[in-house]
Amino acid sequence: MRRTINLLTLLVVNAVPAAGWFVGGWSAGTTLVVYWFETLAACVFVSARIAAHQRMSPRRGHVRYQAPKSSKQRSQSSFLQGFLVTSLVFCAAHGLFLGVILFMLDHNGQGDLAGVDWRSVKLGSLYVLIALAIDFVVDLPGLRRWSFWQIEGTANRSLGRVAVVHLTLVFGMFGAAITDASALFGVFVVLKTLYALSTALPQWEPATAPDWLSRVMNRLPNVHPGQRFEDMWAKDCADEAERRERNEQPWTGARR
Repeated sequence: MRRTINLLTLLVVNAVPAAGWFVGGWSAGTTLVVYWFETLAACVFVSARIAAHQRMSPRRGHVRYQAPKSSKQRSQSSFLQGFLVTSLVFCAAHGLFLGVILFMLDHNGQGDLAGVDWRSVKLGSLYVLIALAIDFVVDLPGLRRWSFWQIEGTANRSLGRVAVVHLTLVFGMFGAAITDASALFGVFVVLKTLYALSTALPQWEPATAPDWLSRVMNRLPNVHPGQRFEDMWAKDCADEAERRERNEQPWTGARR
């Protein structure tokens, strides 16, 4: 039931701006502002999940987080602090960048593309906020049973949407402005929606390298002479398993 509701809320969150653009007659500016609010609100709810999980099931990763491929055994900042700083700084920078773009396009005679209907923004943002709040409330009772890896994966997917999807949408607006073809922005809306929905699919993490990939990679020049690709793959998998195990260790205030 929880996964079904999670999927439905994900569909709603992505359907609101897409429907606004394709059906509601929203401008690109209005659609992007709703997307920006979605990102900010999603980061806040992810932060709330991290904080609740840290309180319900304290793990070493919350306090001494070890990131993938990190040479450090411990980080002096908490996982929540690192996520908040990264996500909110990026959201603030993106909001500023978006405001500058909309201002420039509006003053260059492209108000139809860049104009913002604040009534539609408020309505669309409200629907998005309600869906995200329902998603959070559904997850909250079971957070105690989540592993730290689930929390880390949720945070990483959120950061991935912030960094990749919204930059893509901004470039899509640039393309639409340059070519004077609003349909081009619609293509980026579709790509954004498909990317967001793809995050709900199971991630493929094979323990051993696929044979076809090993054959191809072993024929390429190797920066580590004498090492086969499948051996390096196995080592990376073992290192990742050790990292996850370390982050999953129970934590108490007295433990270092």
